[in-house]
Amino acid sequence: MRFSKLLLAGAAALTLLSCGKKDERANAPSSETSQQATKLNAASPLEKSFRLSDAAPIDIDALFALMPEESQPTYESASFDDSLGATVVSNLRFADNDDGEAVIVERAEFFGVDLNAIDRVRDAADASASAPFERIFDKVRFFNVTTEGFEDDDEAVDLTIGGVELDQLQLRQGGFQSDGDGDEGARFFNAINLAGLYFKDFQVETKSEESPQIVMTAPDVRFVGIGGGRLSAILANDLGYSLAQTDASRAAMREVMGAQGAVFLNGPLAGFVAPDSQRVSMKSFEWRNIDFSGLLEWGLKGEKPPMTAENLIDLGTMKALETETYVSGKLAGTVKEVTMSDAEFIWMIPSNFRIDAKDANYDYTAYVPETEEDLLNVMKEYGLDKLEGDGYAQWVWNEDTGVADFDYVANAPGFMDFAMDFGVSGLDIDEMAAAQETSAQNPFAATGAFRNFSFRLQDEKALDAIFAIAALQMGGAGEDLRQSAPAMIRLTGAQAAQMNPRISGYVNALADFVAKGGALEITAEPAEPVDFSTLQATSASAPQTIPDVLNLQVTHTP
Repeated sequence: MRFSKLLLAGAAALTLLSCGKKDERANAPSSETSQQATKLNAASPLEKSFRLSDAAPIDIDALFALMPEESQPTYESASFDDSLGATVVSNLRFADNDDGEAVIVERAEFFGVDLNAIDRVRDAADASASAPFERIFDKVRFFNVTTEGFEDDDEAVDLTIGGVELDQLQLRQGGFQSDGDGDEGARFFNAINLAGLYFKDFQVETKSEESPQIVMTAPDVRFVGIGGGRLSAILANDLGYSLAQTDASRAAMREVMGAQGAVFLNGPLAGFVAPDSQRVSMKSFEWRNIDFSGLLEWGLKGEKPPMTAENLIDLGTMKALETETYVSGKLAGTVKEVTMSDAEFIWMIPSNFRIDAKDANYDYTAYVPETEEDLLNVMKEYGLDKLEGDGYAQWVWNEDTGVADFDYVANAPGFMDFAMDFGVSGLDIDEMAAAQETSAQNPFAATGAFRNFSFRLQDEKALDAIFAIAALQMGGAGEDLRQSAPAMIRLTGAQAAQMNPRISGYVNALADFVAKGGALEITAEPAEPVDFSTLQATSASAPQTIPDVLNLQVTHTP
């Protein structure tokens, strides 16, 4: 399916350029609307009517004639609405005559379009990447946007949008310079400044014979402050996503999974693999201060930035509130808050970020049909109907020392706690740059070294629950399955233990953990960091010595 044509109407509007003064700064314009739109709790800009004072009608045919002939839309009528100060077009249709695909806009409103500014953009003598900006229009609004004919093989896509607003567009003189210097995408974003792009009542639905039906809804989505490779904010309220299985989609899944995998689709755990229906909603989402301006500068040169280049990317901060998951109509999980700290980069590698999930609550019985009474009873017995938890993931790379750590922690009090840490060293940006210049395929691996690793799993009820549920799928009792598992682990690990005596201790620790619960801890702390290149060579020539090289330890604590 070619989704790019879903943006045909918006792309067409972006080629209809605005009035006003020239501005050589690559910063997004600001309007009264965009200032309000940046407030998450403010209503959608499209909820409020807009009026432009002292406006004059425009020749809509002259405007559309400025577009490439194959992209020019048709329409039913056009008139000037003096009460709005806008030229209003009805039943605007952007169509692809080759395949029957079309985007239809029931009503379009054009405010403050400056045809002279468009001429200056088209006819500019200076078409460089630093050419002055022209303000092309104050506002363009589309209402009741629909699609038709978006089908490919057995898949169909329907798009409906209650409203789209492009707020105060500026374009550089010379436009996008499709055949100019540098990367085409970089030229596009360098040529456009937009106070905001707002959507109201956005819905996309996909239908297919062999795939689940998917519906995505976004009543209020805003992209605010687009310019110079920066995006001030992406904001959304009441996002939704739903998925519904069909008999045909389940049959297709069975075929893909094969005979062994398909067993899970016919047993008590089928709801976990392919629930009949699933819906995810999010009360609000905000992502602020995204900055690719440093990367844009290199794109305009048509060059890949060297590893010594700094301040290329900043992903800003993100927050999502009150995410809920429903399975077959039953609440399966809530996460009160997910946040991402200011995500910084060195070159194009993250140097510092942290993602936190707070106040999560899960009821995994939502994945189980009421007819599976035994499974429901087991899950309730071990607290899987009211599981609480939180956790975080964090990556920190110190550019000065070359040391980096990745930490992941997930806590579910009364069920299990999990923590992992992975540390590396040798990530010196100058050395990595030198390795890149010598055609190293992976400069990270070429200069980096393994410093340490730790893994800790504290069991409270998790093992009991896992074996009880597995027994229902496989037959038998959970206690019997758990009692037999340690012997199988020791038998399976006996051959590996012949290669290195250390492995025997690992196998016993794992078997004791499965039998008795408690805590399983795995650590690897070599006396000195081990180069990744050395690890790779050792893995190929003498894999049995890796535990010694890394000083790998596996311990069980009752």
